[in-house]
Amino acid sequence: MSRRVKMKLSSETIDVLKNFSNINQNILIKEGDKVRTMSTMKNILAQASITEAFPRDFGIYDLTEFLGVMSLVGDPELEFNDSYLTINGGGAKIKYFFSDPSILISPPDTFNAPDTDVQLNISQDTLSNVLKASAVMQLPDVVINKIQGDVPATVSVADLKNPTSNSFSEKIDDRATEAFNFNFKAENLKVIPGNYDVSVSSQALVSHWTNTVKDVDYWIALEQPSD
Repeated sequence: MSRRVKMKLSSETIDVLKNFSNINQNILIKEGDKVRTMSTMKNILAQASITEAFPRDFGIYDLTEFLGVMSLVGDPELEFNDSYLTINGGGAKIKYFFSDPSILISPPDTFNAPDTDVQLNISQDTLSNVLKASAVMQLPDVVINKIQGDVPATVSVADLKNPTSNSFSEKIDDRATEAFNFNFKAENLKVIPGNYDVSVSSQALVSHWTNTVKDVDYWIALEQPSD
């Protein structure tokens, strides 16, 4: 019989898991102090370092449900068994079974990120404003571009399928000396609030978003350039 291990999750780790549940409802957590997830479309990959260390690999089929179950008890403590964990707190006890890893969508064990050629800085306020404008104005596309080397880059939202759509834009910092144009779907920018250093591979159409305070990274695919 394997040794049972008990642990509690910090509020920071729970925030990471809540964010990851927006990317993929299920997750395969590996032993150690890193958690990773990948969207079902395989166009978003996220990784975070946490303060705790999980004692074993285990799968959760519905991460939102799991977090909700944890909230049913006060100050929850997790106790790991072979095929399930128990959640104890405030006199309550919940038995929660692990999911079969074979039915989960999880990132590959190794990921070779492409070389990047454009570096940007996007503040928390700017990203929040842009995503809010996308929701309020019902504009699905986020465009980060620079029309020429000696002018600031901008991030904006629009509907690229509608040439007469409304738009919203803000200036951002960049270190590029040449023009560029990168398109994202707003629904794919599911990152924890914060300031981000963003590196983009214009050839592979992949972006790397690094939170400047928290140890969390996202690799988000770009959309194909519009005609």
